[in-house]
Amino acid sequence: MGLSHSLSRYKLKFSPDKVDTMIVQAIGLLDELDKEINTYAMRVKEWYGWHFPEMAKIVVETIDYSRVVLKCGTRVNLRTADLSDILEDESVVQNLKETAEISMGTELTDLDVDNIKALATEVVSMSEYRIQLFDYLKNRMNAIAPNLSVMVGELVGARLIAHA
Repeated sequence: MGLSHSLSRYKLKFSPDKVDTMIVQAIGLLDELDKEINTYAMRVKEWYGWHFPEMAKIVVETIDYSRVVLKCGTRVNLRTADLSDILEDESVVQNLKETAEISMGTELTDLDVDNIKALATEVVSMSEYRIQLFDYLKNRMNAIAPNLSVMVGELVGARLIAHA
């Protein structure tokens, strides 16, 4: 029994399928993260949109939208907030601040703001993890299937491996 157990462990340890498994798991998780991020970001925009509906048209990137919500909370705080670390275009920042002054949105309670910020925090953290996971997948694909990665890209190559 000891010999057969050792042989089985050796085969599993050096199985060529094991390398593919990591790619399959990573691409599956990447897809799930994309769905979750989109769902949560949509909810943040929808929820915060009751307070500041015009912001969705000014700040279109979901990660930036969530970061602005986290930094400012209510639209009243936008007047004094420094958003240069989130939004690169100064004209967008100025437009956002001017629009916040005349917004027709409803007021939020502190509890509402806390819940929206908690959801925005999830969007930001999942987005950061998605970037990290994509880098991992890119490195694995370049190590395991560099030709495939060059020909069709890392994501498509990983999907082909997962489908095989």
